[in-house]
Amino acid sequence: MKPKNRQRWTLLAIAVLVVSLIALPQVFGSGYVINLMIDTMRWTIFALGFDLVAGHVSAVSLGQPVFYGIGAYIAALLAPRLGLGFLGGMLLAALLMAALALVAGVAFFRIRRVTFAIGTLGAAIIAQLIANGATKLTGGALCTASVARPEFALPFTGTIIRIVKPIEYYYLLLPILAVALLIYWALTTSRIGRAFTTVREDEVRASAVGVFPLRYKLLAFAVGSGMTGALGAFQAHYVTVVCPTEMGLDITTTLLIIVFVGGAARLRGVILGSLLFGLLPRALELVGGQIITPAYQQILYGLILVAVMIFMPDGLDGVMTRVMRRLRRRKPREAEVQA
Repeated sequence: MKPKNRQRWTLLAIAVLVVSLIALPQVFGSGYVINLMIDTMRWTIFALGFDLVAGHVSAVSLGQPVFYGIGAYIAALLAPRLGLGFLGGMLLAALLMAALALVAGVAFFRIRRVTFAIGTLGAAIIAQLIANGATKLTGGALCTASVARPEFALPFTGTIIRIVKPIEYYYLLLPILAVALLIYWALTTSRIGRAFTTVREDEVRASAVGVFPLRYKLLAFAVGSGMTGALGAFQAHYVTVVCPTEMGLDITTTLLIIVFVGGAARLRGVILGSLLFGLLPRALELVGGQIITPAYQQILYGLILVAVMIFMPDGLDGVMTRVMRRLRRRKPREAEVQA
């Protein structure tokens, strides 16, 4: 396919996707379906931030829920005291979590591979224990409740719009997803993305050609954590309750599955994984009823992850890519035979 035609098809596909995302809530008016779509978009944003670190610079951080939970607490506790609204709270959470990632990254990136993952996992466990124990600040296991709903003032009218219904939250989250996709795409398809790949493949060689691994690891970690913190702030306003479970290890398990089953370091793979594991829990609830409880779901997810790592190490996106290549090769051969 010629580059111009490929570009046209890409733009057409993006236009169809945008129109579909805008129209879907109008087609499926059910609150259950809309909440399902919101959950899928949340996991997509979460996975994009995680994949910047785990996929593109090969530093599997098991502590990403820390940034998500602290971002939620910032929106619930700190932003109102500073007089910040919904957008201000999200921006504050993103900036503070990016700064925290920079500071933590300087220490954690001194250790590599498996020890890095274990170190970030330990930080996540400690953070959740602190959130549980700081009852005067966070409410502990009783949670922080009554988080304000998002409100927006229309310019020149004085009218206040309050977000309450699921469909309103859907359209509020949609531009946030668009920004996250744009940031991910801009980073991974530019010179920075090529530096990410060099660092992931061979840090020694990267240093030899003038690419400083620590610099790009910190960049990926900070941007991914900032996206995660902003998502946590959204979640706080969405459910209006923030609990220490927002930092739970089950979130880490789901992120690992989404990214590595879909295809690490691949935008299409992250989206595929998010769609699959956004819909799978609901399907298991409908099919399994009381048999497949959340605990058993985690076991099932673990088995899926192990199977994919053994039989499909490049994920679903890798399988799709190989199938498409074979189809493209077959078409010229069939044309030659017919000729």
